[in-house]
Amino acid sequence: MQYVNDESNINRNARQVLRCVLETEPTTRTAIAKKLSLSKPTVSAAISRLINEGWVTETGSGEASASGGRKPVNLKFNPKKAHCIGIDIGGTKVAVGITDLKGELESYRTFPTQEYLDRDFFPTIRKMAEEMMEELSLEKEEILGVGAGVPGVTNVKTGIVEEAPALKWRDYPVREKLGEVFPYPVYVDNDVNIGALGEHWTGRGKGKQNLLYIAIGTGIGSGIILNGQLFRGSQYSAGELGYMVTDRKLAKTYRPSYEGYGFLESVAGGTSVGRALSERLGRDVTAEEAFGLYRSGDRAVVETLGNVLEHLGIGVANYVSLLNPELIILGGGLSQSFDVIQPIVSDNVKRYAPKECEIVRTAFGKEAGVIGAVALLLKEHEGLYNI
Repeated sequence: MQYVNDESNINRNARQVLRCVLETEPTTRTAIAKKLSLSKPTVSAAISRLINEGWVTETGSGEASASGGRKPVNLKFNPKKAHCIGIDIGGTKVAVGITDLKGELESYRTFPTQEYLDRDFFPTIRKMAEEMMEELSLEKEEILGVGAGVPGVTNVKTGIVEEAPALKWRDYPVREKLGEVFPYPVYVDNDVNIGALGEHWTGRGKGKQNLLYIAIGTGIGSGIILNGQLFRGSQYSAGELGYMVTDRKLAKTYRPSYEGYGFLESVAGGTSVGRALSERLGRDVTAEEAFGLYRSGDRAVVETLGNVLEHLGIGVANYVSLLNPELIILGGGLSQSFDVIQPIVSDNVKRYAPKECEIVRTAFGKEAGVIGAVALLLKEHEGLYNI
């Protein structure tokens, strides 16, 4: 047998050991060797390298062994070793943030999308990131990379957004555009997919193997985690819940809320909620106002909004019947009205699906998209995290 001091093998061992530290910290060299079935010299060599490079720190002594031998030294991951830029591109605003390697938000800024969409859009993103780097005293070498979420079907391999109605983008090379303004690795995906990744990494879905993240705003989309992995589908359009049909007769005559929008989001998205109430009450009503009137017990609003949300409930019930998730997480702008939406959706799931499913509200606030974008970066960039 030939033994080769292969650099790629060293990298593989170090990465494997680093993941083990991440998942089990505080831990020890002996515990890592046992868990990974690696020799102690191999683990020690990998740990020495990771300590020298700043990925791992020693945190003092652990508990003594039963025989009273030398206390093992505990090892912990250093989340400040590098920093990540997360970008959440929405139809209304763009959020840019910097986090450490555990998703702790260190700086965050926004700007209005439409105001810059046709001029200096990507240079403005870069400028914001540079201002935050200066604020945090970060050098270029301390940035691991860039993750970005876009509201549309996105080819992850090419970085091309096939269609983003809210931005009027079609076959748009977002990764290439970001690569022109950032000297770092760039990863791009659908905004709801990155929402699912963020929830699975540090949010309500942490530790779950099968979950659905449903974002309800102007449109309706979802991200799917199956067996611990993001499921994108053969053409990157898995999870397009907004296209689900929940009424055969109505589907023949409905009109999309916006060009490119599907049936469900056109009858149960934020715009549709406001439109349905506006027609019923004879005046303009926003979705936020509609939910407020529902809570006050307004009979017309309760009836109309209840019918609208029943479509959403049927769609979710169909989802539960197909995928049998452990958990459903509701996010997006309308998740602020979770107290109204959850009972109606849960009732439909209970009525139509073979199994019930817990439905919870996202634990994230405005930073959700940025955290998800960073989760995408860490998942795709050299497999640092097993998100």
